[in-house]
Order: sequence, then C-alpha cells, then structure tokens
Amino acid sequence: IMGGALIETEARVILSQGIQQGISQGISQGISETKRTTAIKMLKAGKLTVEDIAEYSGLSISEVNQLAETIKDSQQS
Repeated sequence: IMGGALIETEARVILSQGIQQGISQGISQGISETKRTTAIKMLKAGKLTVEDIAEYSGLSISEVNQLAETIKDSQQS
C-alpha cells in the first residue's frame, strides 16, 4: 500500500490542464461579451463616435461598425 502524496497520473495532468483551459476560455468569452454589450449601449445612446466607442470599449472600429449594422438591421425588422 502506497502512502504519502497522491500520485499524479498523466490523465489527471491532462484533466487539470483541460479545466484550466476551459476557465481561461470562459473568462475571455465573458470579457468579450461585456465589451460588446458596453459598445451596444453606447451606440444606442448615440452620443459618441464609432472611434470613441472603439477606444472606450476595447473593441476594434470594424467590430463596433459591425455591431452598429446589427443594431440598425434589428431596428428595421
């Protein structure tokens, strides 16, 4: 019978790495969604330029333009 520290198998290492990768991806997706939500609110307020919204939200100008088009399309429907 082995005593002492838990023997870490290759499967446990892979599982641990997978969990950490999943957490990192979840955090990244959450941050990205927050940026988009913030930009959408700013676009709907209509008080800032696309360039300002991109700067303040951390999105690129093209991403903000895409969001603006999406908002425009959804308002026309």
